[in-house]
Amino acid sequence: MNYYVHHVPGRLRVRIPILRNNAAKSDEVKNLLQVNGSQKVCVNPLTGSVTITYDPAILSGDELLDLLRGNGLFREDRVFTIDSRIRQVSDNAARKVCRVAFGWAVGRVLEANGLSLIAALI
Repeated sequence: MNYYVHHVPGRLRVRIPILRNNAAKSDEVKNLLQVNGSQKVCVNPLTGSVTITYDPAILSGDELLDLLRGNGLFREDRVFTIDSRIRQVSDNAARKVCRVAFGWAVGRVLEANGLSLIAALI
């Protein structure tokens, strides 16, 4: 279970796995996050996503995350952001490209020298 976080001052979006397909828990979280400084709390129980718009002069994104953390709804060690996801996808793509290039190069070498290798073994 991973948590997704996107934050710009005044708006925090968190995807919380336990909220997915759980309307009762979603309502509980919505009520929890309606604190002084929060302007609008939208919870989507279908996706498990919570979006909070807030007044950054009164409240911070870290305070909202602390509130979720304190109620067992957020784990810092399981967070991914769009930047970390892009890095993960690009690393996987780079590994695959290297594997394909290496396989192609080995194939070309064996094609060129395959008959010589077979002749040497015979």
